[in-house]
Amino acid sequence: MDIVSGQSIAFIQRGEMVFVETFDAWYSREHDRMIATLALSTGDIELAVEGVDEACSRALERWKRISVMESPTGWVYRVAINHARRVARRRSMEQRVFRKQVPIPDLPAPAGEIWKLVASLSERQRQVVMLRHVADMNENEIGTVLGISRGTVSSTLHDAHERLGRLLGDENEL
Repeated sequence: MDIVSGQSIAFIQRGEMVFVETFDAWYSREHDRMIATLALSTGDIELAVEGVDEACSRALERWKRISVMESPTGWVYRVAINHARRVARRRSMEQRVFRKQVPIPDLPAPAGEIWKLVASLSERQRQVVMLRHVADMNENEIGTVLGISRGTVSSTLHDAHERLGRLLGDENEL
């Protein structure tokens, strides 16, 4: 039997009473930030919304299991980025088959302004930067989400910051 009280839900798991945040409370807090993070990582706001919404629907179905994880947001982001990758691969194949060019949409500010610099980073660097600075995840959480070690996260983040610093320096000299 589950007991819901405001922002928390209590249920019995392995013989112990567990208190976790309700899905609604978590969703209200994290949804927009996850979309912004994924949009900056992929460069496609529609793909980000689709990915996050799909991941959130999967999380809702499994909330009892996901809510007790160390980082429910990390799990949802991982599902969202995997979904976005599948959709992007499918689009890429369709473009090759139909020889269509799909224009890259303009991102809303401030993402549009930031994206010009961030777009030059490698995919992993973009993901690490967005998870750290937009999703506000720590290095351990980022490592879990991306399936890499904390040391690799730290190194990747350092390299990305150095590259962005050089790019900003070049832009200021213009």
